[in-house]
Amino acid sequence: MSAPSAYPIKGIFFFLSNWILIRKIIFVLFLTLVVALLAIFLTFGFLLSLQANALIVAGCPVWLAWTVSVIFCILEAGVITIIFYLIITPIWQDALFDEVLKLKGLGYVLEKQKNTSEGCCRGFCSGISAMYTIVVVQIIALIITMPLHAIPLFGTLIYCYINGWVMAWGHQIHYHVEIKEWSAKQSLKFAWKNRGDYSMFGFVAVALELIPIANLVFLWTNVVGAALWTADIILDEQKLLSREDLTDGRAESSSYQAAQRMDGSNKT
Repeated sequence: MSAPSAYPIKGIFFFLSNWILIRKIIFVLFLTLVVALLAIFLTFGFLLSLQANALIVAGCPVWLAWTVSVIFCILEAGVITIIFYLIITPIWQDALFDEVLKLKGLGYVLEKQKNTSEGCCRGFCSGISAMYTIVVVQIIALIITMPLHAIPLFGTLIYCYINGWVMAWGHQIHYHVEIKEWSAKQSLKFAWKNRGDYSMFGFVAVALELIPIANLVFLWTNVVGAALWTADIILDEQKLLSREDLTDGRAESSSYQAAQRMDGSNKT
């Protein structure tokens, strides 16, 4: 299995090579494009001169003040687009995530959601509740850490790392709660225990989403990347269980994603 940081990049290629994925989110993609353009217009139209003048008054050289202000506006437009995306698109994200699993031949994993109407309803309600809880956490984290961009390069790197873990967890909560039927607490515990891998995935994903205009696509390819990561986890679990069946014993797993370890480590 690839390193977690590789999956956001894999998601780009997988998304662009499968028209069925693009078709699923074409409407909301257009809507996000409109918001992104408005965000760029508002930040450059109203905030650019304000920020530049504030920096000049603070003693910053004129050329540097305007350069930094342009960078700030680009980042601010990206953050505004991300916040809109977080609020409006969770249902489309789940549909896209599930479609990737189907394309990877793992559609049967989704079937247990449909076994009973009661289980389906409970899983859906739990998933929606957990999803929007994470949305709130993500938005708060984005706003609180935004001043880090004032530190050239290193501030943005720290910003990506801090928000990366939250983003990665947000992309996996659908699988944890609605498919594996974990509680939100179990999901959080698992995500925190494996925060290294989650931060690796999220660091790259957040960095991609800070790129204006292109982030309209990267917002979705990151979901695809998360689903590809999950698909590889499931396939690794199957290989492990197959080896156990063949040897009629208990195989030791070096992967934290092994199904039995995942379930066992999250019992409360």
